[in-house]
Amino acid sequence: MSKGKITIVFLIIFGLLVLAMPVSNFFLQRQTIEVTSGIPEFKPVSKIMQNKCVDCHTPGMVSEPFYGKLPGASQLIQADIDGAQQQIIFSKEHLKGEKQFSKLELVRIQTVVQNNEMPILPYKMLHWDAGLTNEDREAFLVWIQAQMKTATNAPSPVEVPNEQTPVK
Repeated sequence: MSKGKITIVFLIIFGLLVLAMPVSNFFLQRQTIEVTSGIPEFKPVSKIMQNKCVDCHTPGMVSEPFYGKLPGASQLIQADIDGAQQQIIFSKEHLKGEKQFSKLELVRIQTVVQNNEMPILPYKMLHWDAGLTNEDREAFLVWIQAQMKTATNAPSPVEVPNEQTPVK
């Protein structure tokens, strides 16, 4: 086999492996949390959060991809999770509707949604279905407008784990 053919075969195999990473994310198993409280507008938003936000913003709910244990990948994933949870945490109680977001948290979410800032580009590159659709953004904005009427001014108390959040 000539050097050129070996290179082509190598590039094809490498390309298939690279494509396998984002494609495999379509098949990740996710924990589902039922909405048990809160205003009706929150139910579709909770579903969106559970499908597109919890990997980084909810402790203990990471759906780890097959490449999550590859050298370097685990550290990059954990760094993204740590950074996300420093900004805001969507607790399981939030996702159930049992705990309301504060006005400050709602404004932060609204800003991110309106400016299309989440998820971050590296995450979207490997999770092709993670970006918010126009319908998702509309659901968030309708919920935020309704929730603002009853939200408190103080942010929700959040316990930040002392240890690194494990990547499962």
